[in-house]
Amino acid sequence: VGYKRQVVARFRRFLRACCMFNGLSDNWKSLFAVRGFDTSSQLAMGVVFGLIIGLVPKDSLIPYLLGVCFLLSTANLLTGIITGVIVSLGSKLVDPISHQLGSYILTFDLFEPTFAEMNAWPLFPWTRFENTVVMGSFVIGLLLAYPVYRISLSILNRYRDLIKQSFYQSRVGRWILGIPAEASRPTMAHSEVVSQ
Repeated sequence: VGYKRQVVARFRRFLRACCMFNGLSDNWKSLFAVRGFDTSSQLAMGVVFGLIIGLVPKDSLIPYLLGVCFLLSTANLLTGIITGVIVSLGSKLVDPISHQLGSYILTFDLFEPTFAEMNAWPLFPWTRFENTVVMGSFVIGLLLAYPVYRISLSILNRYRDLIKQSFYQSRVGRWILGIPAEASRPTMAHSEVVSQ
């Protein structure tokens, strides 16, 4: 038990250091939970980033470039990470559709010379855009981005306070925020103070 506590404590110290290093905040709480919890649009943007990053295969440079953009944005990190993990687990189901769409785009007469020329660029092969699944999944992610944003925004506008309260009272939320297990459960008033 003592060893497990040491590992958890080291992991939390590492994440705190990453938070300070990235310049996102000097506060551990804002790395995952509080940052981007101010508005429903920040939460919805986290869902969109997670969707696109989750869909694109991870042996390409694209999800990592999108991840940097995600970290630099004001989108909520926790919703993006959760959405990305869930979408990644189910992304293999979309691969046949991605392959068909990517194949159509890559063999389209108008784009074929352009992609052939871009393939000679220094970093372009690392993006693996010549792969039909990578191209198709990226395009599907872009096509779904706006509808998913609007749907997420409408749901979050209605249920954001309930989601926020549930997060602050959950075990995972309390662990991320560093609230001791024996401490009383935080209320909405507490969460509002933390977010300020």
